[in-house]
Amino acid sequence: MATNKYLIIIQANQQDVGKAVHGLLYGQELHEEGFEVDILFDGLGTQWPNEFSKADHPFNPLFKQVMKSGIIKGGCQACSGFFEVEEEVKEAGLPLIGAEKTSGHIPFAQYIKEGYLPIIL
Repeated sequence: MATNKYLIIIQANQQDVGKAVHGLLYGQELHEEGFEVDILFDGLGTQWPNEFSKADHPFNPLFKQVMKSGIIKGGCQACSGFFEVEEEVKEAGLPLIGAEKTSGHIPFAQYIKEGYLPIIL
């Protein structure tokens, strides 16, 4: 069964810049080809919005481009709290996303129910 909806979850740690960047690249490409895409930062990946939003970061232009497309939906509320980056995520221009029934984690099951295919990097 083919889908037109993709959920890209970036969990890459700070040593996995390639995974984090490819999450942005894949999301942007899918979006430009007409697919519905949501990108979320989760786990250690919640540290990336702060890094990518720094003007001197080599992937800042890509981050800004993908942000402008509107497909980056936010960072996991629970994980942002655990890794103490809530304010950094917000300062990067992203909301904290969390469902009450999952203790503040992203609503993964809801995305699946809505027909999204997850890609986790």
